[in-house]
Amino acid sequence: MRRYPIITATLAMLMLTAPASAETPNLVPGLWSYTHTTRIEGPLSVEPQTTKNQQCVTQADLDKGIDVLEIPKNCTLTRIDIQRERADYAAQCNMQGMQSQFSGYATFHGDQMQGKMTSEMNTPLGKMMMKMDYAAHRQGDC
Repeated sequence: MRRYPIITATLAMLMLTAPASAETPNLVPGLWSYTHTTRIEGPLSVEPQTTKNQQCVTQADLDKGIDVLEIPKNCTLTRIDIQRERADYAAQCNMQGMQSQFSGYATFHGDQMQGKMTSEMNTPLGKMMMKMDYAAHRQGDC
């Protein structure tokens, strides 16, 4: 289960990028602070965990689109629709032979972003469900 934070952070960062075929999100470059709250439910439920981090996002980063991401080799984006005010996405990952499906959305408000993501994974112990809420806001210039 330790791989989930890497994948969730990667997919959450997806919301700060726009593929060439999509609109540029309504986001202002600068220093961004992120908060992710993750809950895992199933045979081995985990108490909610909150992670915070910061990242400098430049206009050049936004212009790179999907290429700015380091999507894990074991994941494939199956849907991505980025509009100016909202993005919807889905991915399928193979984690040590177990398939998992991720889906989520984010809304963009210039200097703020909010979203949700869910993941479902069939494990030898049974079905595990991960739910993540995230929010980000621009702190200022980098």
